[in-house]
Amino acid sequence: MELSEFEKSKVRFHLGINAGSQIPVGDRARVEEAMSLIPDEFFYDQILNHIRRCDVAWENSEYFPRDANGSPNYSRLEQIAGDVQRTMATSDPLKGDQYFREIYLREVDRMAETLFVPNYRRPEYRRFAFERSGSEFVMAIPGPADTAVGSRIMLNQVWR
Repeated sequence: MELSEFEKSKVRFHLGINAGSQIPVGDRARVEEAMSLIPDEFFYDQILNHIRRCDVAWENSEYFPRDANGSPNYSRLEQIAGDVQRTMATSDPLKGDQYFREIYLREVDRMAETLFVPNYRRPEYRRFAFERSGSEFVMAIPGPADTAVGSRIMLNQVWR
């Protein structure tokens, strides 16, 4: 069994697989192979369920949901039941973003586990992908670019 092209596109989006994102070719091939060689209908239904759950988690992670007419997504909801029913919703944008982002990443982790591929939305896998591409993960030092590189030194030498 095989996923449709639209479903494959959704899986690539949720897993962070993009041709221009420096994902090693072998890992991209593993994802394509996993989407094309689904063993049976049970796995197929589970993968479709994972895609649906990832879509819902992605939509719910927005601070300003599309259907709420500009009102922000709440980070805490209290419902008090008793003589008077009331609901209190508070919103802390950064806390809510962190909370919903983690929920989304966990849903994508579940899909990645079912497909037996890495979740490149996670920072630790991004570092792994960079190392696999034959490079080293070094944070850029803030400030101006270093001008003492070999190509610039050679261009600025006076030939005698």
